[in-house]
Amino acid sequence: MSEDRKIKLGHGYWLYSDPYCYWICKEYEYKQGKHIGETYIKRITGYYPTIQMTFEGLSDRHIREIESKSINTLIKEIKSLKTLIKDLTENLK
Repeated sequence: MSEDRKIKLGHGYWLYSDPYCYWICKEYEYKQGKHIGETYIKRITGYYPTIQMTFEGLSDRHIREIESKSINTLIKEIKSLKTLIKDLTENLK
């Protein structure tokens, strides 16, 4: 990824781009094995032609991963997601 551009968004998220597309990666920490405590970066979205589509993809992923058993919990999770997206996109201004 040496030719890729990246912008730190906060909360462990990074926005990457190349001349053709955008994608988002997230920092994770190894919980076991010989690298315990070290961080690594993993792509968590697909590749999108616009920044807007990239963040829509991030939102869709988070919504699909919600394991709520009630509508109230689901609503809270979606509100939390909206706050996260707002925080991340403010770093782009």
